[in-house]
Amino acid sequence: MLSLAVAVTLLMYVFRGWDIKDIFQRFTQVHYSWVLLSIFLSLISHALRAYRWNILLEPVGYLSLSTYKTFKAVMIGYLTNLVAPRLGEISRCGVLKRSDGVNMSASLGTVVAERVFDFLGLLSLIVLALMLEFDKISNFFIDFSNDKMDDVHMTSTKFYLILIIGFILVAGLISLWWLRERIKRKPYYYKLRSFIREMINGFTSVLRLQKKKGFWLSTIFIWLLYYVMAYVLFFSVDSTNHLGLTAGLSILIMGGLGMSAPVQGGFGTYHILVGAILLTYGIGEKDGYFFATLVHTSQTISVIVFGGISLLLSLPHKKTIKNN
Repeated sequence: MLSLAVAVTLLMYVFRGWDIKDIFQRFTQVHYSWVLLSIFLSLISHALRAYRWNILLEPVGYLSLSTYKTFKAVMIGYLTNLVAPRLGEISRCGVLKRSDGVNMSASLGTVVAERVFDFLGLLSLIVLALMLEFDKISNFFIDFSNDKMDDVHMTSTKFYLILIIGFILVAGLISLWWLRERIKRKPYYYKLRSFIREMINGFTSVLRLQKKKGFWLSTIFIWLLYYVMAYVLFFSVDSTNHLGLTAGLSILIMGGLGMSAPVQGGFGTYHILVGAILLTYGIGEKDGYFFATLVHTSQTISVIVFGGISLLLSLPHKKTIKNN
């Protein structure tokens, strides 16, 4: 509920002072052929992510999984993230558990490994963007941080609250250490230890890849498709159709940071970061926020449609019994 409240608050901030008629008018002026192309490219990236997940699952003993099955699981995970942030990773593992008996803890480990490589990929793109657009990117981060910090004041109440939380965490760790022998005698201790071991086995599957070339190529093309699907949308709106390749890279980075925030589907955070970076390229505030809304809305609708279809296809079907 807290993440939903944050998302709603951020969206209210983005669209403050907007006339609803203006928003609908802008949507009527969009060149939707570019939007459809962007959605098509995003589906290819999702399929590549499913293929890469298969590669990670192979070293932990699951050799017969099809990309079709993991694609459905990935799309259901994206759909779940629209409702509950970060539960999508668990739900997609649950889909494979139900359909093919894939060990939950092992598959969760592979998902964590996947997220680590996503983070490293985003970090690499940030470094590349700083090399190509150092002035714009660095000034953006400095100005954006200063603007937000001006609104935050460390009151004595907040300071003591942080101290109390820190004290509780330290006390909890000390208590666990003190009671470790008693905990080891509990049945759930061995279940938890087994879960952690299986999860580590899944996480380290990246060290035992059978298709290393497929893993790295799919990773590269996933990020390339993320870039192209955002860049082509520049041509869907007249206010952004003049932007170049480096602007597309900046959008990709800010969009990635916005989507990684712990709110439903990046609502609000995506809009603010993408709209703010477009200001550095001379795009007006409303035009920037509308572009961010167009990108985010198109991808959200895509996830709802294809995630919903995947969910329906994954539901257990009742077997009909024929009476002779």
